[in-house]
Amino acid sequence: MIFIALVCFAVLVATFLLYQAAQSQQAQRIEKLLNVEVQALSRAVERDIDTQLTRLSALASNIELDVPSTFSTWQALVQQTQQDSAYISSLFWADSRRVISWQTHADTSHDQPRFSFDVVGEPEGQLKTDQPDLTQWRIAYPIYSRDRAEPSYYLGAIINLDALINEVASDYLNQHQHLTITRWANDTVLRGDTISPFAAVGSAPLRLTSTQSAMQLTLWQEPGASQFISLPIMIYIAGMLVALLLGITLYLAEVNLMSRRAAQTTIDYLKNEIEQRKDVEQQLHFIANHDALTYLPNRHALTRYIQQRVHESSTYPHDLALICVDIDNIKEINDLYGQAVHDQLLVELAQRLQRVRQTDDYIAKISDDQFAIAGSELSPLKAEIYAKQIRKTIEQPFFHHAEEIIVTCAVGISYRYDASMPAQELLRHADTAAHRARQLSHHRVVVFQMAMRDHLHQKKDTEYAIRKAIQGNELSLHFQPQIDLNDHSIAGIEALVRWQDTEGAVISPDTIVRTAEDTGLMRQLGTWVVNEALETYATLLAQHCAPPFIAINISGHEFQDSFLADTILHAIERHQVPPERVQIELTEQVFIENLSQNQHTLHTLAAAGVSLAIDDFGTGYSSLAYLKHFPVDTVKIDRSFVADLPHCKDDIVICQAVIKMAQLLKLKVVAEGVEREDQRDFLLDLGCRYAQGHLYHPSMNIHQLTALLTQSQPITRLFN
Repeated sequence: MIFIALVCFAVLVATFLLYQAAQSQQAQRIEKLLNVEVQALSRAVERDIDTQLTRLSALASNIELDVPSTFSTWQALVQQTQQDSAYISSLFWADSRRVISWQTHADTSHDQPRFSFDVVGEPEGQLKTDQPDLTQWRIAYPIYSRDRAEPSYYLGAIINLDALINEVASDYLNQHQHLTITRWANDTVLRGDTISPFAAVGSAPLRLTSTQSAMQLTLWQEPGASQFISLPIMIYIAGMLVALLLGITLYLAEVNLMSRRAAQTTIDYLKNEIEQRKDVEQQLHFIANHDALTYLPNRHALTRYIQQRVHESSTYPHDLALICVDIDNIKEINDLYGQAVHDQLLVELAQRLQRVRQTDDYIAKISDDQFAIAGSELSPLKAEIYAKQIRKTIEQPFFHHAEEIIVTCAVGISYRYDASMPAQELLRHADTAAHRARQLSHHRVVVFQMAMRDHLHQKKDTEYAIRKAIQGNELSLHFQPQIDLNDHSIAGIEALVRWQDTEGAVISPDTIVRTAEDTGLMRQLGTWVVNEALETYATLLAQHCAPPFIAINISGHEFQDSFLADTILHAIERHQVPPERVQIELTEQVFIENLSQNQHTLHTLAAAGVSLAIDDFGTGYSSLAYLKHFPVDTVKIDRSFVADLPHCKDDIVICQAVIKMAQLLKLKVVAEGVEREDQRDFLLDLGCRYAQGHLYHPSMNIHQLTALLTQSQPITRLFN
């Protein structure tokens, strides 16, 4: 009992340490997110400020050509600018001494005011950022007369920075977040509440002009604003439960161990010398026909049992069913927990099968990760129900020192179709069905069919032929144009790999890519596609009929190569293709495998000018987090969402959401699989500008593409 108490106390201490670590990591993640958000807010404010200054700069440039001589003339010139901006509260005109001569919305009954203002273009440090009121930021552009080095006049504006920042911040802040603005030089608070001592904080500089950072934006979140059911709380609760279950398990193990010791003592006492020889003979026979770990019959014993059953019931060919249970992750458990846990788990699985077995069933362990059950008088329906019950029993959690281990399995069923079927063939059929079940998502119970064997032979032949085609350069590229729906011009082309077998059948790109991935030829295939596509595009550039860009698909397996970015950039340089006219289409597998390396690769390509697109967006693992952390500028709506437009409500909602999200993130949207005019019209109404599909052009070889581009040369020449 003392040992159990010590173990539970150790678990509680570990839980507390994990709880503290999780809380710290959660705070760090919140601060990182706040830093990203406040930097985006700062850039948005700076863009709006630049917009106001651009209007003032344009007006100053016009006035510099013809300096007004009267207030009415000046007022007429600046009236339109003031009407166009909601943040410019007043405009003023100052002479070379910076004395205000004219000012809109000013009290003309008093002397003209003289106040300080910032001048765009002055050296760093001369901006008068000591102005305390954010609603009265005064900024002016100098106006020069001919042959004068010093400004003759100043055209300025009083900008309501507070209103501008409020307008931009409303799109970024939630109810738990607050914005505080301080002066960059002395941390004087200009706007907002005092930051809470325990709040998560993110900061970013705010440049009023391009010369210096005048202010600092601080975005902070109220303490305790995160969700109540968070990871630290879940760790704490889980730790309590684990400590409780561990104590109960150890206590039961103690009782069970004592019971087994008592039983073993009784058995040893009853043994005698007369039975020793008989025991030795039986043990030898048992070892030859049983698994040494689980004591279940082995493959040899199962084969002999089936042969015996076939011989006894040769007149009833359908009275025997064989169920093969294929354990999925038994080797992983051995690697993670060791051989002892591996063996203990197999023993437990064997006992579970014994508990669910029917009276006449024959259970065997035919390999390290496979069990087999031979059942008599089982109809196909009963066999499937029985197999599902077996699968459910196998996948019950297994506990080792209060740690839960989950085992999954695939189940295959085979029947004796005729009386002459040998036992080895029945076993092979069951194993084939189990292998097929393992290939399916969410493992199911699969019944063997002769088509499975034919499919395996066909798959083997296809893999061999495609491997030979890749190694022998028998592949070719086809191209499908992307269309601008506004003017029906060709906005780009996508390169698609094609291969035609010896019988004339065209093998789909998905089959080629999947086979290349399975056989380890993906890198060789990807390098060939990149070079072939760029070489073709360079030829189109030389002929002055190239579309704006060429899109090249990159498989997720290719990102396992850490030199992928260098390979693509070297190919672009070798073929002398501008990087900004190359687009790489990514599968969503890139976002979940080796995230840091893939992110570095994509940022390297984006920095070189290569554009990036997500292919088949929404069908896999896409999320807003990926769009934020990866430099993606194009999303392609999968054809499965376009096929039933505009009749399927679910597809309408999905397309609307993707297009709206892309517009807000300033991403380009391309709809795939557009084959009808009503689909095109509906997508255009939703705001999707680009499409790809048979409504306009199917995929075509280089000769057909060149003829098409030559016909549309007046449009595509604009991009050359």
